[in-house]
Amino acid sequence: MIELKAVQLRKQYTHRRLFSELSFEHRSGVLGIAGANGSGKSTLLRCIAFLQGIDAGEIHWTQEGNTVDRENFRQAIGFVAPNIQFYDELTVQENMDFVQKMSGFDPHKIPHNQAHPIDWLAKTQIKDLAEYRYQRLSTGQQQRVKLAIALSRNPSVLFLDEPGANLDALGKDLIKELLTDLRIKGTLLFLASNDPKELDLCDRILDLDH
Repeated sequence: MIELKAVQLRKQYTHRRLFSELSFEHRSGVLGIAGANGSGKSTLLRCIAFLQGIDAGEIHWTQEGNTVDRENFRQAIGFVAPNIQFYDELTVQENMDFVQKMSGFDPHKIPHNQAHPIDWLAKTQIKDLAEYRYQRLSTGQQQRVKLAIALSRNPSVLFLDEPGANLDALGKDLIKELLTDLRIKGTLLFLASNDPKELDLCDRILDLDH
């Protein structure tokens, strides 16, 4: 199992400090990251995913007691966020294939007990949209595509930044079902949100307002 230990993290911009002396650990289940808009939820997710630098502190990812280097870590994660966009002129399937190719992920070497990338289109209920161009999709459908592409790499760690954004009631039920399945599978999950219903899906909460 992959584990996180964050020690004395600090992140600030020129005129504003988002968080300081922030320490926490996460080993299993879903860690919710709560806070008001602008509190640093999204920034914290990006920092611990090594997508953005921190100003002070240490971030340690380990697996069975061994440090996970950044290259192997990048191969192990999925990331879903409102600001992630895909190519409008490509189809859903082409976008998925492109992301996998660029990240070095080989769908032909998937263990027999893991889902194939195309299966995630079905699990997120958009298999019938595989040949649609991304720009033709509604915002809710695009959010499902983001989920499917992140999950298509069968990540050991999944970061979810406002996963219910632009989703209707059925889409939000889908988030709940996915989290339940991924928790059972042993995926380490992080969910940043200020939606109480989404935070209710978490095993524990890290509140950046306190």
